[in-house]
Amino acid sequence: KAAELLGETPQQVSVRLSENVLKNAMGVGIPGTDGMIGLPIAVALGIVAGKSEYQLEVLKDCTPPDVERGKQLLQKECIEIRQKKDTTETLYIEVECKGETNRSTAIISREHTHFSYLAFNGTVLKDASSSEQKDEKTEGVELSLPKIYAFAMDTPLSEIDFILESAAVNRAAAEMSFKGNYGHGLGKIFKASSKDLSEFPDDLRCMLAFSCAACDARMAGAMIPVMSNSGSGNQGIAATLPVLIYAERNHKPEEALIRALILSHLTVIYVKQYL
Repeated sequence: KAAELLGETPQQVSVRLSENVLKNAMGVGIPGTDGMIGLPIAVALGIVAGKSEYQLEVLKDCTPPDVERGKQLLQKECIEIRQKKDTTETLYIEVECKGETNRSTAIISREHTHFSYLAFNGTVLKDASSSEQKDEKTEGVELSLPKIYAFAMDTPLSEIDFILESAAVNRAAAEMSFKGNYGHGLGKIFKASSKDLSEFPDDLRCMLAFSCAACDARMAGAMIPVMSNSGSGNQGIAATLPVLIYAERNHKPEEALIRALILSHLTVIYVKQYL
């Protein structure tokens, strides 16, 4: 977004990240780069090929020539990445781009697709910080395990059956991983010679195989989406695939699967709010 606002090729790029973002992004594979990992190439590709309107799929149009352009940008050593130490936000990304005559700034905070601040040549285009502070005062729903269980068991299926998509998307990532070589290959190790669900020796090994395979694909930067939970793709995988695989191996009805997936997702959110 900062590069789009700049309107010219940046000569200097400054990136400031919260500790959590910095930690989580350091070892993740970048889609379409043939195994390149980490923040520098992610930032470079965002500059040369990123499209902010794609939100979480910002690099989906990235091509091999774009990757080469990104590598060339890295060679210029014009990208500086550091921790933003004076923020209390868990999710905070600040990028400042400087060109020959222009300067732009874009800040994402609180949510992965939420731009809280935009500026061009000193002119503030958006500043949502004051409204966000007001939002923080708004009381949310206080979760508890009994409330979560009651919601999962009693809510009409038509209102929660959308959750099946999370399982389907994450299963597709696992299947892709089984067919290729991604990450540490832990999913394929657990799968061994098993050709389908019925050939696994037990439920646990099967659940581990699919969950690890999906994580392998995600962490290696495979060109396939995963459904996240609380901002984490791996948490989304862990909340869905063990439940899905157990249900399929034990021939559970779709209603039971839907309610179990809701229960699993909300339990992860409940635990996450205390971390």
